[in-house]
Amino acid sequence: MEATREAKLLEEFGLNELEPGDLPIDHHFVRRRIIFSARTKEELRAAISQTGYYVLTGIMPSSDRIHLGTMAVVEAVKCFAAKAKFTVLLVADLESLATRNVGLEEGRRIALENHIPTYLALGIDPEKTVFYFQSENIDVHRIAADAAREITLNEFRAVYGNAEPSRIVSSLYQIGDVLFPQLAFDLPGVIPVGLDQDPHLRLARDYVRRTPFFRFRPIIGAYIRDVPSLRGEGKMSKSDPFSAIFIPEEDAAELRRKVFKAYSGGREPIEVHRRLGANLEVDVSYQILRFLLRDDAELARITEEYGSGRMLSGEIKQYLFELLAETMRDLRERIEQYRDLVRRGGVKFVRDSRELREAVSTIS
Repeated sequence: MEATREAKLLEEFGLNELEPGDLPIDHHFVRRRIIFSARTKEELRAAISQTGYYVLTGIMPSSDRIHLGTMAVVEAVKCFAAKAKFTVLLVADLESLATRNVGLEEGRRIALENHIPTYLALGIDPEKTVFYFQSENIDVHRIAADAAREITLNEFRAVYGNAEPSRIVSSLYQIGDVLFPQLAFDLPGVIPVGLDQDPHLRLARDYVRRTPFFRFRPIIGAYIRDVPSLRGEGKMSKSDPFSAIFIPEEDAAELRRKVFKAYSGGREPIEVHRRLGANLEVDVSYQILRFLLRDDAELARITEEYGSGRMLSGEIKQYLFELLAETMRDLRERIEQYRDLVRRGGVKFVRDSRELREAVSTIS
């Protein structure tokens, strides 16, 4: 079902799938086609191979924890960060205020105490990453104001389905965010996101072609597959706690309950499963392992064992639970270490393009 939805979106958006050989990056997200499309493939290849680029992602500080879907975006950022000139991690505190009713002070607390330490614990390199808050970055505001002049109300409706003021404000700041680094560096930006974000990036690319006041390069969308909801329909969402595995999950018993209730591609009765094997395309535990398990040989073993019916649904769920439990234990310790780093001022925050140039000049 999810594959069919992706195929329809690719056709609707005029995009093609990436093949593993299309990107000169050795990463399991590339090998497994978790990073599976781009706008555009040619621009992405050129950025990686020839011109250089920055990679950018954002934090939405609307709740204290992220989930595995956000973790997948972080992993995609790491994939591209290895060859990027620098990484930008922005805190979308104005967007969170406009669309999630989270005050600026609360958004700041969530970002500094939880999200930024979590992103660092997941492997974002603090030495090669620059951070900022939307509310403090004057250059993001300048770009957003210019974008407001160029984009029509009908275009907003076409992208978002409505033209509520909060949605418009949020969209304008998103455009400011993805283009802000270009005020300091003549580089394209690579933005790893889910495929459903392509209309937003197209809006930003359209603005780049129109504005007479700035000279921007096109931004490049690198699209990743969604981590499936535990319910087996759609993607994980923090608005549905029972559909998602959060980082960190503090209660091992609750984590186990979630994993063992996840939608299964195993067949019943066992005799049928042994004969036909699991439906790997719909099995949530297997699909999550494709994101989490780095060892290609081990994933191939599980694919063969479960797909042939020799491994049962309960066994793959137990495998996933043990992997997640170990991951959570490690992450809890690392998050606390990075909380201390953030408290001590050990990450680079900027407020405009001049400060961005200065911060990047210290990156070796």
